[in-house]
Amino acid sequence: MELLIVTMASLPVGFVDAIVGGGLILVPALFAVFPTTHPATLFGVNKGTSV
Repeated sequence: MELLIVTMASLPVGFVDAIVGGGLILVPALFAVFPTTHPATLFGVNKGTSV
């Protein structure tokens, strides 16, 4: 279920990333879906999606 939520949140990231940056949508979604995960891991996932 978590993978589906994160995947659905990452779809608009490609569009928004060109204008203001992908962290605007994906980082809050990652923190909402995985609240117990270390923040450095979530920020690393965000950087990985931007590549």
